[in-house]
Amino acid sequence: MIIMPSNNTGRVVRELFERYPDKLALLLNPNCIRPGQFIFRNAIDNAAFNRFDESKYFNMLDRSKSFGNNPMFIVCPDVVGCHDRTIALWHYYYPIIKKYEYPIAFVAQDGCEPELIPSEADWIFIGGKDPWKIENIHKYVGNGKPVHVGRVNGIGRLKYCESLGVTSIDGTGWMLARGKQFYDLMNYFNGDPQCSLF
Repeated sequence: MIIMPSNNTGRVVRELFERYPDKLALLLNPNCIRPGQFIFRNAIDNAAFNRFDESKYFNMLDRSKSFGNNPMFIVCPDVVGCHDRTIALWHYYYPIIKKYEYPIAFVAQDGCEPELIPSEADWIFIGGKDPWKIENIHKYVGNGKPVHVGRVNGIGRLKYCESLGVTSIDGTGWMLARGKQFYDLMNYFNGDPQCSLF
């Protein structure tokens, strides 16, 4: 499973990419474009969890293309917690963003069922509010599309996603202040609950 620290290209993340290149990628946020972020394996989010800004989103996609970046996927705009509004945004934005020729992720939100995922989607991004998300992840794994789960910031949820066969996860909490989450992640990478790199 690939773990994506969100919007972090600091020294520690760079060191982790050197040590664990097959286990990491970045989830890039259009609101936080940083120099050098395209050198890492990455995916491009839409920042809808905070506030979607169409101009920043397309600026990120344009910059990605100009750098010759090859993201794992780009996230189609969505509305947190609402499948009906998310599918409406898919129908509006999909024809526009497919011209970038990147794999496109549809975000499954509260109210979505696997049969409602657009057939054109290359990835399934499990969003939604936490109770719905945890109860429904298993429905989407093994349906022929890679599955990404958003906002996974603890080792318990990380291991649960891994046990289900999720392809990738993201979270902002792993690198914050080198707290428990950071050391849990180091132990996970090392396969040793007593071992930490830093």
